[in-house]
Amino acid sequence: MADIYAAQLNPGKLEVITEWVKRQDWAVELDLEANPLEKVTAYRFDDPAGEVGIEVHIVASGDQLLQVPMTYRAAPLEGGDDAFVANMEHSILGKRWVYAGMGDPLFRQRLDHTIATASTAAKQYRVDDAGNRQNEITEVAHAFGTGPLPGAGDVEILYRLSPESPAEKSDAGLLLGRWDGQDTNVVLAIMV
Repeated sequence: MADIYAAQLNPGKLEVITEWVKRQDWAVELDLEANPLEKVTAYRFDDPAGEVGIEVHIVASGDQLLQVPMTYRAAPLEGGDDAFVANMEHSILGKRWVYAGMGDPLFRQRLDHTIATASTAAKQYRVDDAGNRQNEITEVAHAFGTGPLPGAGDVEILYRLSPESPAEKSDAGLLLGRWDGQDTNVVLAIMV
């Protein structure tokens, strides 16, 4: 389960995501000035220790749909300099270190676990400033694994999504997702 505070963030998530996307080779042809990123939805994975926020943002630039995984930590990730994205001030939790998900071993482990065990993304709950759960947030993406792919050695997240090419749930080794406005399953990640 993921607890979501009604917090102020500085800089905001979309600002941090935009700056990171601008530096990615796979996004070089995007014109983010003409088509700034817009939030579509997001989903999260659980950190069993409850320490790290693990969130995957689905954003749009014009007609391009992108997926951006991030982790939020209370302290720097040892050995994570190459994956560091930004610092963010959270009005309740304080200073956060933001990392590109695929560069954070915990993100990769949780993504792999979700696919291999046919699990789902974390349920998300609004919490008050003291951390007391209020209600479930349901206006998020539903992401789920399809079970392991025999012989797969690693998992690859898809940064560019293709909603026009939906996958079937029976396919093994996938993370699939859907959300309001996207009624068929979209491939989010693949075991390779």
